Order: sequence, then structure tokens, then C-alpha cells
Amino acid sequence: MKLLPIAAALSTALLTPNLFADETTPLEFNGYMRGGVGLSNEGGSNSKWEVNKVGRLGNENDLYGEFGFKKELYSKDDVSFLVDSMLAYWQGQDDNAADKSVDVVQLNIQAVGLFEDKDVAMWAGERYYQRHDVHIIDNYYWDVSGIGGGVEHIKMGPGKLSVALIQDTVTGDIDDGKETTAMIADVRYAGIQLWDKADLELGVDMNFANEKQGQSVDADDSVLFTASLNQGFSTGFNKTIVQVANSGYAEQMATFGTGKGIVRDAGNNNAEGFRIINWGVVSIGDNIEFGHTVRYASASDVGSNNSDDESFSAVIRPLYKWDERMRTVVEIGGFVENINNKDGAGSKFTLAQAWVPQVGFWSRPEFRIFATYLNDSENENTFGEGKSSEVSVGMQVEAWW
Repeated sequence: MKLLPIAAALSTALLTPNLFADETTPLEFNGYMRGGVGLSNEGGSNSKWEVNKVGRLGNENDLYGEFGFKKELYSKDDVSFLVDSMLAYWQGQDDNAADKSVDVVQLNIQAVGLFEDKDVAMWAGERYYQRHDVHIIDNYYWDVSGIGGGVEHIKMGPGKLSVALIQDTVTGDIDDGKETTAMIADVRYAGIQLWDKADLELGVDMNFANEKQGQSVDADDSVLFTASLNQGFSTGFNKTIVQVANSGYAEQMATFGTGKGIVRDAGNNNAEGFRIINWGVVSIGDNIEFGHTVRYASASDVGSNNSDDESFSAVIRPLYKWDERMRTVVEIGGFVENINNKDGAGSKFTLAQAWVPQVGFWSRPEFRIFATYLNDSENENTFGEGKSSEVSVGMQVEAWW
């Protein structure tokens, strides 16, 4: 799929004059990108290996970009309608001509101000929906994005309620071998103030099959409970997340699942699982900032072999600011696990020199020149025949806008 024709079609549609909108309302352009080049001592490009477990700094070898366009279609008397669209582009470092990919990942309409509570919003279409992630390991631990619709930010008691119905993948144990409809019912209650600079968000997701007439789905429906406690500090933040799940969602607990795309397998009907995540960023003095994530996950009775899965991982990313625009960044990560009765373990060390426009852990764009050491403790052929480790050097840029 070619990028330019799709982008041209979207931009033409968004820029077409609308009789109901203020002609001065600008087209908002937002996005994200990362890309670079790396060389490995094993003779190829630097590897992208277990990023979710050992960290992503100096451990990515692809080009990825998101190009978002928003346009207000109507604005009057505190009522606003807007269209939100986004393209995503991916290209690997090897066989570049063969693996380019462009997708429409967001295309939806959002409306606010239709009710007495002016913060209430309605939406329908395809959307990145209220995603929660740990950036330094590129893991969205709570992400049910997809095609759907909902109402969000309804003031109710001390917090705000959001409800949505979103389509999920169509897979798994169906008696007639044909596809059925899988849906996610998502309910969230956010903004519960607890103490100074602390708030709590609670959520439940039910992933269920809506069978066709005469059709029977062998796999049970799945439920995922999430509690997220965010503690702010004058020098940063810390977030603790607890998730508890059954059935197909239970399998995702130890495998970095996001809350969508579950394996609809009757072998998971008795599965139960949970995970605990802690992550955050704080400043230590004037020149040091420190990011970290720690994660423990467990699931029982998973799959047809009733495996008991367990995993632990930790990543730290400290940086030292030499001046307003130059800094040195270190990232150290490691994990141990037993998934589907198979042991896994590994580690990473990255040293990077970086340049940014201004001071701040989240300051971007960021240019990085890095050296990375990767080690797979359980496998001898990960990075080549008989090779359980790799050393690589490279350059990368990351940006959002």
C-alpha cells in the first residue's frame, strides 16, 4: 500500500471546505516516528530482540511512523464535531523493498458539548482508545483500540465514567469452522482523587463472542480487571498497575498482551492470571533523571497443556544532562520467565550519547548514537549459529509532535 495516495486522499477530504465549520479552524497535524541504522558484530543489522522485556533503547532496527490529521467540522454554542484520522507506516531494515506497510489505524468522528455536561464526548469509528503504556519498553498493557463507538468522560461522583464497545479479532474454537463476531465491552472510571497528587483509575473489559444463529463457540468469554494508581511528584511520577484476568485474557498476563487480540481457545477456559507493573520517571538533583519499570506476571492452566506461566522483567534508564541539549543515556534490562513450559532469560546493556532541543526526560526529537550488548541466556542460536549474544552500534532518532 502506497503512502502518498492515501495521505493525499485523507488530506483532500479534511481540507475540503465545510459550510458548518469556522474556515479559520486549522488542520492539526500530529504524529510519531523513530528510525535509524545499526550494525552487529555478527555481520547484519542490529537486532530488535525482546524489546518489551529488556527495553527499547539501542534495541530497535526498524522505521516506524504515525501521521495524524484532525479537523474540526462544526463548532457552535460549545458544540464541536471533529474528524480524527491517522496513517501508520512500517519498514524493516532488511529487504526494504519487500516489507513496507501502510495502514489506516484511526478514522473516527468525535463530538463534545451535546449534553448538559459539556465534557461528555461521543465517538465512533476506528480509534486509539484511551491507551496505557510503558514507553521505555514500548508495551501497551491496556489497549483495546479498534473499530467501535462509545461515550466518555461522564461526570459521576468523584470521577468520570467511560463506556465503549469495540470489535476484536475473530479467531478460535468455533464448531462449524466459520468466523464469528468477537467484541470488547470496555468500562472505565477514572480521576478518583485519593491524596495529594494521587489518582486512581479502575476498568473492566469483557471479551465475548456473539455467535451466529446455530453456531457454538467452545471458548469461554474473558474478563480483565485493571486498577491503575498514579502518584505525581514535583520531580516526576510513579504509576502502579494491577491487572487480574481469566480465560483468554489470563494467557495475555504473562505474554505482554494488550487487552485485545486474545487467543479464543477452549484450552484457556480454566486459566487465571494477574500481573503487577510499576514504572515512572523522577529527577535526582539538577542533572540526573531516572526512568524504570518492573513487572511480574503469572498465569495458570493456560492452553491445551495447562501450563503455568510466570515472568519477571526490569528495566532502568538513567540519563545525565551535560548541558541543555546534550546528555548521556544508559539502559539496562533483564528478564526470567517460563512460558508454555519453556524457560527464557536474557539481558541488555545500552550506552547512548543523545542530543535534544531542551532539557527533560521526554524532550524530543532525540538523536542517539548508541552501543548495545544483548545476551540470550537460554538459547545459543538467537543471533546466529551458535551465538547467544550480540554487540551492535548505531544511530537513531525518535520524535513526536
